[in-house]
Amino acid sequence: MEHELKYDEQNEVVVLTFTNHFLYKDVEPLFLKVTELLSGKQIRQMLVVMSNGHNVENRETREATSEQLSKLNMTEIAFVGGSAANRMIARVLIKTGLIKLNGDFFKNYEDAIQWLKSKR
Repeated sequence: MEHELKYDEQNEVVVLTFTNHFLYKDVEPLFLKVTELLSGKQIRQMLVVMSNGHNVENRETREATSEQLSKLNMTEIAFVGGSAANRMIARVLIKTGLIKLNGDFFKNYEDAIQWLKSKR
């Protein structure tokens, strides 16, 4: 897995930064690490920093990601940046309930963090 994944202790949120295309083979190792990062944490929120140049591989990848997010009981997810196509896919997943959590899109990290904190 090439992507950056960390727990922002100050803001109490898991942060995923796409550094390349998000592939099906990335899903399992990524969510194993997310599970580790959230161990013992009460707040279950994620911030995803998307690049305009990187995409989610395919429908299978999106479905596997949705399934993993559901298992983790994430409450909110904030997306920063990303291409119009990736934002549209994420909106559809959220609005149709395929990902059962509250999500929104932001132009910068700080606005995303403020929104996540407002949902606690």
